[in-house]
Amino acid sequence: MRQLKRVGVFLLLPFFVLIDAHISQLLGSFFPHVHLASHFLFLFLLFETIEVSEYLYLVYCFVIGLVYDVYFFHLIGIATLLFILLGAFLHKLNSVILLNRWTRMLAMIVLTFLFEMGSYLLAFMVGLTVDNMSIFIVYSLVPTMILNFLWITVFQFIFEKYYL
Repeated sequence: MRQLKRVGVFLLLPFFVLIDAHISQLLGSFFPHVHLASHFLFLFLLFETIEVSEYLYLVYCFVIGLVYDVYFFHLIGIATLLFILLGAFLHKLNSVILLNRWTRMLAMIVLTFLFEMGSYLLAFMVGLTVDNMSIFIVYSLVPTMILNFLWITVFQFIFEKYYL
């Protein structure tokens, strides 16, 4: 049963990325002057460290990164690299991060910051964006971090019931 759960979650990963993208688009239609990026996927990855081995977890991160790259950047490498690095970081520190709710909230904020800032810097280096850093911070990074803080505040209890 546990193996079936792992395979089922693995097959659903691309759909999780697409659902997360559509949540971002839906929320973006309500707030047209800011760029909101829902990273509900990080909450899933945060708790999935309990269930799977490190290697399978990194395969999860690789697949999520590939789908994210193809869907958003149209250039394979940026999100794939970031998801694998953040996944390795998260899996190594899962015993500390999963201690209590506050560390999980802090981890979600840090993951969101590292992913958004890393993807901005890599996209800037590759030439995918020409936005100024201050514009990126005000109109994208801060609203995204607030949204993801709300995600973990609301949905953390559901994931705790399922995983812990």
